[in-house]
Amino acid sequence: MITKLHATTTGTGPAVVLVHGMGDSGSVWTGTVEALGTDFACTSIDLPGHGRSPAPSEQAPYEREAVLASIDAVLARTGPAVYVGHSLGGYLGLTHCLTRPGVIRGLVLVAAGPGFRDAAAMKDWNDRVHLSAPRLTIPRIATTTSLHTDSMVIDRLAEIAVPVGLLVGSNDKAFVGANEYMERKLPDVRLRTVDEGRHRLMRTHPDAVADMVRDVAAAAGLTAGRH
Repeated sequence: MITKLHATTTGTGPAVVLVHGMGDSGSVWTGTVEALGTDFACTSIDLPGHGRSPAPSEQAPYEREAVLASIDAVLARTGPAVYVGHSLGGYLGLTHCLTRPGVIRGLVLVAAGPGFRDAAAMKDWNDRVHLSAPRLTIPRIATTTSLHTDSMVIDRLAEIAVPVGLLVGSNDKAFVGANEYMERKLPDVRLRTVDEGRHRLMRTHPDAVADMVRDVAAAAGLTAGRH
């Protein structure tokens, strides 16, 4: 089942699709979109059950494949794009590149990780997702999207063939090591660590995110007049 996602587009030029993390909405990208100016057509989406996107009552629309299919519908409208994802949104971007190669032209990951290979680490993550659910202003069922059930992404990072930009805060301890690992495994990658930055860099350092978007777009050949 595909959920029609609420999306807001501003600007003209090469497409940039921005996907938030668990418990947020597309509005978290406001500063980044403003920093990019009018050079790109920026589309910020709300994931199912977040922001202004509908919250289906059944669990299936929140499972990974269904969420990716909903993102597909947005990408079909934007055309070739740089995908920018924060946390969960970044993981979904990695998954999309592996399961639908050739659709996303460049990938920017903001405080995101590749998942887990170790079963104990995976269980610990899922337990923390369940514990955090009552504090979030989203339907509890929507947290299903953040649960990890396999090691597909972390096992196949070397297969991601698009330019990737990694952005992580030096104080975001849970993700610093994950980004250093991805830097070693991804074929075409650039990693930047934001001094004193924490998890929500698009809120605190929108210019740094915008700079990475520009660099990845250039590496992907998505610049004005070439999209």
